[in-house]
Amino acid sequence: MKTLKQNLLAVPILVWIGLLVGIPLVFVFVLSFLSRDSLGNIVLQFTLENYQRVFDPIYLRVFRNSLLLAFLTGLVTLLIGYPVAYITAKLPAKKRALSIGLIMLPFWISSLLRTYGWMILLGNAGVINNILLALGLIDRPLSMMYKFSTTLIGTAYMLIPFMVVAIFNSVDKLDRSLLEASYDLGASRSQTFFKITIPLTIPGIAGGFTLVFIPALGLFYVSDLLGGGNTIFLGNLINTQATRGRNRPLAAAFSIIMIAVALIVVSIYGRITKNNKEGLFQ
Repeated sequence: MKTLKQNLLAVPILVWIGLLVGIPLVFVFVLSFLSRDSLGNIVLQFTLENYQRVFDPIYLRVFRNSLLLAFLTGLVTLLIGYPVAYITAKLPAKKRALSIGLIMLPFWISSLLRTYGWMILLGNAGVINNILLALGLIDRPLSMMYKFSTTLIGTAYMLIPFMVVAIFNSVDKLDRSLLEASYDLGASRSQTFFKITIPLTIPGIAGGFTLVFIPALGLFYVSDLLGGGNTIFLGNLINTQATRGRNRPLAAAFSIIMIAVALIVVSIYGRITKNNKEGLFQ
């Protein structure tokens, strides 16, 4: 009886997901196999050309840039987020709650406004250049905008809270008795950290990397504003083809490929988590 009630409660959620996710996804999938005329209108003619164009060297370079950006974003947020999450988990309850609130605070502000904030900081007439000029450390403004590194900074800044929260949950759930046993057996703090803490928090690391990697593939407005369009990423390509390029079937095909990449990353995360659990019980 209890199981039946739980299943009935899940029905509205499944219907909601089906309407808002399933139907649009099916529409995009079907659209990716259609053609377009010279004016950009969709033609009900089946074709594989949209997927074949993925192997064009230009588009392969876009995929390479996108995967590189997503990977480096995950790496940067991990290197910064792990210490933050670890220290936060060690704080007293009230300070810990305050710290998590401050970490999540940027989500209360529009991501577009936060991106403009980075433009104000890094621009030729921005805050950083004005301070360096006033201190006499530089003779002319530094060129910090419209680079791959600037896009990486902006993307990492947007997504780092996901990494921190994911790792925080893993660190917070650590069995302290295992750490104490390690100390009792003569292990140093560094040995305990690398041999006990990190292996036990691998699910959090993998989860945070997944939560960062997937959105990093599609944050096209960050690369538009901070990168100046000098490096084209998958999100920019989809946006351009769907709007100015008037090639929605091609944009749909790239969207499906992006979803496929996301599913691969999620499956890798599931396998890492499963292997980690099996290793703990062996």
